[in-house]
Amino acid sequence: MIKHCFAIAALALVCGCATQPEPCTAEWVDWKTDRFYDAFAREHRKDIDDLRAVTVNLSSSSSKPDIATTAMAGAKALGLAGDFLSDTVPEIKSALSQCGTAPKATQLFASLLRREGFDEKAVKAIENVGAALDHES
Repeated sequence: MIKHCFAIAALALVCGCATQPEPCTAEWVDWKTDRFYDAFAREHRKDIDDLRAVTVNLSSSSSKPDIATTAMAGAKALGLAGDFLSDTVPEIKSALSQCGTAPKATQLFASLLRREGFDEKAVKAIENVGAALDHES
C-alpha cells in the first residue's frame, strides 16, 4: 500500500512538471505571464469590473461622454494601473529576465485588459497614454 502511495505521489509530481512549457519559448512566456495576470485579476476583481463598466459606458454613449464619467474612468484606470505597475510588472520582468525579454509595462497592462474583456477602444486609449509616458521618460 505504501509503495502505491509513493508511486502515485511520484506520478503526480512528474505530471505536474510536464505541464510547464520549455523555458523562454513563446508558450512559456504566455504561460508565465498568464499566472501573474490571473493573480492580479483575482486580487483586483472589483476594481477591474468597475473600470470595465465605466469604459463600456464611455464607448456605448451615442453623445459625447460627460466630464464626470471620463474623470471617473481616468481615476479608476490610473489606480488600477498603479497597482499593476508596482505589484505585477516587477514580478513579470523578474520572471522573464532569464530570457532576455523585457516587455514594456504598457504592453503588459494592455494585455491584461484584453484578457479581462475590455473594449478595444479602451485598451487603445490606455496604450496611447502609456506610449506617451514611455516617450516622456
